[in-house]
Amino acid sequence: MVNHLKRACYVVGTDMDKINVVGAIEGNRRVHSRLVVRLNGFVEALVDQVEKRKVWFLTSFSILYLVITCLLASYKLLWNDELYTFYISRLSSISEIWSVLLTGAEQLPPVFYVITRASLALFGANELAIRLPEVIGFWVMGLCLFRFVSKRTSALYGFLAMLFPLVTGAYYYASEARPYGLVLGFSGLALVCWQATTERDGRLLSLAGLAVSLAAAVSCHYYAVFVFMPLACAEAVRSLSLRRLDLPVWAALSLGVTPLLGFLPLIQRAMGYSSTFWSKSRWMSIPEFYTSLLAPAVLPLMTMVVLSAVSPATVSSHRRGGKHHSTLPLHEMVAAFGFMAIPMVAVTMSMLITGSFTDRYALPAVIGCSVIIACAARSLSYDRPAIAALLALSLCGFFLSLGGKSLKKSVAVREAQTQTIEFLRSEGMSDLLIAVSDQHEFTSLAHYAPQDIASRLVYLADPGKALRYLGHNSVEKGALALLQPWFGLKVEDYARFVATKQQFLVYGKTDHILNWLFSELSAASLCVELRGRNNDALLFLASQKKRCSTGSVSNPGLPPPL
Repeated sequence: MVNHLKRACYVVGTDMDKINVVGAIEGNRRVHSRLVVRLNGFVEALVDQVEKRKVWFLTSFSILYLVITCLLASYKLLWNDELYTFYISRLSSISEIWSVLLTGAEQLPPVFYVITRASLALFGANELAIRLPEVIGFWVMGLCLFRFVSKRTSALYGFLAMLFPLVTGAYYYASEARPYGLVLGFSGLALVCWQATTERDGRLLSLAGLAVSLAAAVSCHYYAVFVFMPLACAEAVRSLSLRRLDLPVWAALSLGVTPLLGFLPLIQRAMGYSSTFWSKSRWMSIPEFYTSLLAPAVLPLMTMVVLSAVSPATVSSHRRGGKHHSTLPLHEMVAAFGFMAIPMVAVTMSMLITGSFTDRYALPAVIGCSVIIACAARSLSYDRPAIAALLALSLCGFFLSLGGKSLKKSVAVREAQTQTIEFLRSEGMSDLLIAVSDQHEFTSLAHYAPQDIASRLVYLADPGKALRYLGHNSVEKGALALLQPWFGLKVEDYARFVATKQQFLVYGKTDHILNWLFSELSAASLCVELRGRNNDALLFLASQKKRCSTGSVSNPGLPPPL
């Protein structure tokens, strides 16, 4: 009897445990359902607010972008190429700018310098003023990407397209005083104007905008002519679908590249430097471009994939009762992929014609990548607004992180240059000239160093030796053509300088890509004594043999000739 009672109690207890477990599971399901409902409600409200308050969100983005980018632009030191921009833009007249460009040593159109000249005149000669046109150009590109994508999908995906360039390698050029930020801005305007020409409202204004923006792009950089390619391909696809040519659009595209005809004398002079240019085009330049552009965006891209993968279990598929958004039409997708393909076309053409290419020449490809990424995010997430909102927030976070790292690096560069100046001053021998081995280091020190140091700096140029040791001499030829005659910097012929100076100091990094001087000194009949080290840079005293101190060793610590 007792055993029967125990068995009954055990069964009842087990059933009660099962009931408790089932109840807990049902309770968790109800809680989860309520959370999902609340999340979807929050997302619905957020999406509605984004659609209704696009101007407010665009203003917030603009403030975030401008504050961070202007801070970077005002704090970064100008480097060699930017100093070329600075000196040329400050010449006394536009005719002098044209004369400088006729040397071929600077391979850019004059309009870029006219725009920079205007910025310097308005805001003074400082780091932010000289970079402000590029800051604005990159910002305009972002707004154009928003317009292009949101017009066919929704504001959320427009924001994704607008934010994506901020986490790519292209963002560096938003705060560099070279024409690439301007080219991106004008290219974005050309894309938006072309999209507007495919509609019937306001055709005249959009056609004029297409011609002017494309002309402005090629007037800032010759390689911007490749922006014509994706727009022409897209218009060709549109013509096939219409079964007729839209002649006004083709006329606007053709007018956009006509400024190149006026720049032919400058282009011909610039071509004289192409055979020994410092960056030769190679087929590997194509994958290297995409790597440098997208490497900083690896984490954002992984975030997009992860969020898209986990989203079905957490949020509903679509906005219930919401507006159905279409996708980009075929001709606009062709334009986006055409922009992505610019590096392939640019490298191919440069190998056939100019022989020179560097990644920044094909930078408008980021426009196509941004459009494709936004459309891919929409497709992978099955148009889930929550995923788009989370991606937009994550892109803002990544942008803030990258901006902080860039600012930290700029602070380190400033501190390193201050340390270099103090190192050169502490070494004594203030009566000796200092030959800086690398032109980039020379132009930066000559610009920022106080007069007691800057007056002693000299760059020793020799195109023949540069070609022998480095395989290129366009930088060397440019130094002789521009640095002393036009910029007022101290540049001297290497052989003449060494023959006439009994003693001089040599400063620089022995392994820099543009440095041939240390290799030449190691083979020359000079006594070279190590006088000090500043991090990875060395300071030597070079003397004629008869001036060497007793017991000194010739060429200690110098690398052997290449």
